[in-house]
Amino acid sequence: MLRNLALIVISVLSLQAQGLSFEFLPAQTGQEKEFRQLMESGNFRQALMVWSTSNRDTKFGQSQNGIATWSYLLYQNGLPLKALETLIYDTQPKSLDARLLSLWTIELKNSPFIQKGWIPTVGGWKKIFDNTAVSLKIRNKKDIARAFAQADGVNKDNVNQKTRVWWQIATLAPQINQVDPAIKALKLISESGQTILSPDQVQMSLARVLYQKGDLEAALNIYKNIPKGSLFWIDAVEEKAWAHLRQNDFDKALGDITTALSPALVSFAGPESYFLSNLMSLKVCDYPRIFKTSEAFKKRHRDRLVALQELSSTGSNKGLVTALERMEVKGANVEAAGPQIEFLPRSVFHDRKFVQNVELRRELLVEMKKATELSEAAKTLGDNQDLERIALDSRSATSRLQKMSFERARALANVELTHYRKIMNKMHIIEGEVIQRLHVDESLKGERTKLTKVEDKGDVLIFPYSSDEVWMDELDNYKAQVKDCPVLKGLKEASL
Repeated sequence: MLRNLALIVISVLSLQAQGLSFEFLPAQTGQEKEFRQLMESGNFRQALMVWSTSNRDTKFGQSQNGIATWSYLLYQNGLPLKALETLIYDTQPKSLDARLLSLWTIELKNSPFIQKGWIPTVGGWKKIFDNTAVSLKIRNKKDIARAFAQADGVNKDNVNQKTRVWWQIATLAPQINQVDPAIKALKLISESGQTILSPDQVQMSLARVLYQKGDLEAALNIYKNIPKGSLFWIDAVEEKAWAHLRQNDFDKALGDITTALSPALVSFAGPESYFLSNLMSLKVCDYPRIFKTSEAFKKRHRDRLVALQELSSTGSNKGLVTALERMEVKGANVEAAGPQIEFLPRSVFHDRKFVQNVELRRELLVEMKKATELSEAAKTLGDNQDLERIALDSRSATSRLQKMSFERARALANVELTHYRKIMNKMHIIEGEVIQRLHVDESLKGERTKLTKVEDKGDVLIFPYSSDEVWMDELDNYKAQVKDCPVLKGLKEASL
């Protein structure tokens, strides 16, 4: 008894400390008084159980204050999606009691579903917290200036909405070759404390813009700092190789691309890594390796291409079905996909729509289970129809989101198959060039430079490059030395 009294006192003091009060609740009848006492004591589960008998069919229960109170009960009982949707679409802030509005303002600003924009605010709720999706047209410098001004106009405590505007600048400005504004926007994002973009995603974008600008050393420094556990690490390794190639540093480029093509990373390396490997081999005249890489590409990606084609044509494949089942428990991530990642579009975990659909469905499955549990408990009071309806609505929504997840994966598969075709055509061009060279290039009878022996310099292993060498770069700190192309001694430059 004393323990219960202590908990009641603590809860009331906590609410008072936050400046919150439930005095706006009616307390005319005995049932209304009981409901208010439960709310003030923080016993939200029991308050939910007695809502239907105390308030649901009353004038208060049908008012916007009543709907917002009901939503708050759902929120506190593990049904946040249903609570937020009911609040945002069925009420307006101006119609709520100031104390209730204050309570909900705190919850909105703390909700990850609101912060991420997965449940968009509408009407008057946008003034409380705006999470509207941002889509800008940036065609010139004036558009960029207007975009920065738009970000400046966002409430200073809504850094995620500012970030949505800055991200538009960061991704669209480089398309009109305006890289400096993009760099500025990305640095503002990095310093803002936002929570809708991962730090690695922001850093990768900054590296790409710096690469476009031609500041290769700055780009490389960022690529090198992407952690191996990141979803972006394999992309960073590949793009690091492109940067080294652009610097004509074939040794480092070869080390990076061989890492990317390690057998341990088969499920993660895309077709462009194989194309880059062949381009590298062409530049150093390692023609045998070109055909070996092409053969490895065909062998490793045959099953993947079949699975993507099946997904493209039918809207599903076995790998996607299994992966989505695992994601229901572990969320939309690589670990959840497990070995099935080989049969999914590479961009699924980078795609906002796919991740949102999967994560919302996962949350709704939890809510459906919770609503069923609460409904069973409410049976003892003789009325559980509201909670039963929530369980049914959640089941319907999960089916819809599952369908949307399949549709999005199918669209991504179509994009990836188009990319495969482009890369494979480029690889065929390289193979054709090699065949032509082998047929007519008499300089192949010439000599190559000598290579040094293997050297161990602390944490860096330097060794002569062999066309048969394949390694897993666990330290991401190996280097290779590449021979130059053979030339005939005494051959005049004019005849080359």
